Order: sequence, then C-alpha cells, then structure tokens
Amino acid sequence: MGLVVCTIHTILAYIMAVYFIASIVYIVVTQFVGTPFTDSLTEEQLELKRKSARTRGAIFWVGIGMGIVLCMYFHPFKQCNCDK
Repeated sequence: MGLVVCTIHTILAYIMAVYFIASIVYIVVTQFVGTPFTDSLTEEQLELKRKSARTRGAIFWVGIGMGIVLCMYFHPFKQCNCDK
C-alpha cells in the first residue's frame, strides 16, 4: 500500500511541476500580447474590475490559508515513506 501512496504523491508532484512551468510560460509570453478588452473599458469599469480582483484575491488567499491549516492538521502525505 505504501508504494501506491508514494506513486500518487509523485504523480501529484509532477502535476504541480507542470502547472508551475506552464504558469511561468504564460506570464512570460502574455507580456507581449495586447489587451484589447481591457483597453476598451471605461474608467468606471476598470475600477469595478479592480475591486472585483481584490475581492477574489482575498478569497483565494483565505483558501490558501485554509489549505495550509488543513494540511498541517490532517498530514495527508504522512503515510508516504519514500526513503526505502
């Protein structure tokens, strides 16, 4: 059973690494892409967009905090002993 847990853990690590690389590529490449939608918004719409982004960002960080607390409490990867 320990091997299955470690395999799942390794797969999740690879998924995380792929997601991280894709995020970096996205950030670098999209710096050179135009923003026609954002450019078409009025100042009032841009302010509404900024407020919405702050609210959604705060919700995201609450989720990160909850994830950290839950992982520290439940130790979901504690059974993975890959040092064999």
